[in-house]
Amino acid sequence: MPALSEHDEEAPLRIAVIRTSEVPEGCGTASTASALAVAGHRVLVLTDRPGDHDPVPPVTGPGELEVRPLLAAGAGFGDDPPDLVHAVGPAAVRWAAGTGAPVVASYPTGGPDPIGPPAGVVAVLADTEHRHAALLAAGVPRSQLRTVPACVDTDVYTAAGPALRRGEHPRLVLVGSLGPGAGADTAIRSLARVRDAELLVAGGAAGDDPDRDRLFAMAREAGVTGRVRFLGPVGDALRPRLLRSADVVLDVPGRDVPVTPVLQAMACGRPVVGSSVGGSADAVVDRVTGLLVRPGRPADVAAAVRELLADEAMRAGYGIAGRDRAVSRFDRARIAVTLTALYGGLVRVPPEAETETELELLG
Repeated sequence: MPALSEHDEEAPLRIAVIRTSEVPEGCGTASTASALAVAGHRVLVLTDRPGDHDPVPPVTGPGELEVRPLLAAGAGFGDDPPDLVHAVGPAAVRWAAGTGAPVVASYPTGGPDPIGPPAGVVAVLADTEHRHAALLAAGVPRSQLRTVPACVDTDVYTAAGPALRRGEHPRLVLVGSLGPGAGADTAIRSLARVRDAELLVAGGAAGDDPDRDRLFAMAREAGVTGRVRFLGPVGDALRPRLLRSADVVLDVPGRDVPVTPVLQAMACGRPVVGSSVGGSADAVVDRVTGLLVRPGRPADVAAAVRELLADEAMRAGYGIAGRDRAVSRFDRARIAVTLTALYGGLVRVPPEAETETELELLG
């Protein structure tokens, strides 16, 4: 494990964030990196796909944010090494381990897990309690694990603002992966039990997408093709308007999936029907910010949606509570403060600890 160095508690940190294509979209790297920059740190994002959903540098604040391509060869940072490296996924952890800097690792939902204790890592971050348990089961020592919630930019994802144009039909929105078990299949099957509602599905590939073809066939079989629209990937520029246009946002996977779309929906003041699994179970407070249902149960999803569509006051109340929860628990500025304290504690070594290390070396 690389040695840690002393660092002024008040000084901004130099943080390198490494992300590779093995981790899924929606893992929160961009929002976390920009939050750290807004908090005043110097952040360098190294990625093997620098043109794909890069974080936007902050327009205010004392920090800096730069995005560079990650080179397959070359471990190290030349004459300007970071105080700490935040590596996202096993491939990034392996790259970071050769830099000589302290490494914090995260293994996002939907990406590969570590095999046993990760080498050269001073801490491993989980963004939900479910993820914490999964990483323990994968062999990460409990002493290394920290739970830091995912974050959302509540200044961009707001309840007030423009919304996509809509007609008179109730609108359901689902954002995320189109893969099997990720929730779109359950949402489409539930639509047959919700009269007159339309479902907008955002996610998947921009071009040919076998998952979208599979889901379209499922919609045809369920008799709801005229009420389902597949939008393809929807980025941050348009996503708040999409979410604000929804009466209800669905997040109904049968397995753990990234929690970011749920947080964005809550920040936009929209009630969520979520599965009682993984990130949704952490983020959604049942009967407060939305309704939780058993995973893989289209009939349960339909019943929850019908209940919400029938009660405008309930939808409004859940939306207000969801916005409050997003701001108080998941706002990116709050998470940046938590990460700053965590990172600072890892790169600072008390003088007595340094003395003990020197004595051990001399002995």
